[in-house]
Amino acid sequence: MRRLTDKYKPQGVIVLDIDVLDEQEIVQKFLAEHGHFGSDVLLTLTDESTMSAFGVEQFPSTIVVDKRGRIVASYSGGAPDDFAKLEATIRRLTFPSPAQRTAKN
Repeated sequence: MRRLTDKYKPQGVIVLDIDVLDEQEIVQKFLAEHGHFGSDVLLTLTDESTMSAFGVEQFPSTIVVDKRGRIVASYSGGAPDDFAKLEATIRRLTFPSPAQRTAKN
């Protein structure tokens, strides 16, 4: 996630990690021991409304929300190709093809 954050932050992309299972002290200890991944962390402390709002059913889950606040992609389970799919989605949203730009006008 750090690579995505560093690469796309200048284009306005925000990477946010949401932790719904751990208490703040546990997350802080983990980040202190393993380093920060380049994204902000939102703690919801087992608040299932956050999971429901984003359609999260398993961990890890990655949700892509566009600048209008719409969920445009979701990846669950941490499959090996999820990172490539995630980056392709971010590229498509950040740098639309000429056909996509024409369709929006």
